[in-house]
Parts: sequence; structure tokens; C-alpha cells
Amino acid sequence: MIPEEVVNGLKEKYAHIHPLIFHRSKERSKTGGELFDLLDMMPKEFPIIWNEENKKWETTKDLFQAKTFPKKEK
Repeated sequence: MIPEEVVNGLKEKYAHIHPLIFHRSKERSKTGGELFDLLDMMPKEFPIIWNEENKKWETTKDLFQAKTFPKKEK
């Protein structure tokens, strides 16, 4: 668990990042250093998706994420 004072400090430093993206980044981080890295490497262009393989946020042109998430067969 990341100490609350670290999280609050990063919230101030990265106040320009949407609160939901900050929260999701916090969920995916195990340490304050990992959270810092995720926030510091946040793409400037949107839309973004989480790349589980690379463990980071990435810009995508695929708004419907058809390439990222395979369609379920019925």
C-alpha cells in the first residue's frame, strides 16, 4: 500500500491528470515510485488505454478498442 502522504503529494503535482485516471494508476501501482512513473509517463494525447503487457498507459487510435479487446463469440 502506498502511504497517503505520497499519494496526496502526487495528486498535487499531477493535478492536471483526470481523477479517474489517477485512481486507476494508483490501483495498478504497488509502490509510490511505480505510481510516480505511471503519472510522469502519462501520454499527452488522448484517448488512452492501459497496456497490461507493458504496464503503462498508451495513446490509441482505436476508439472502440477492437484490436485491444477481442470480441466475444456467442
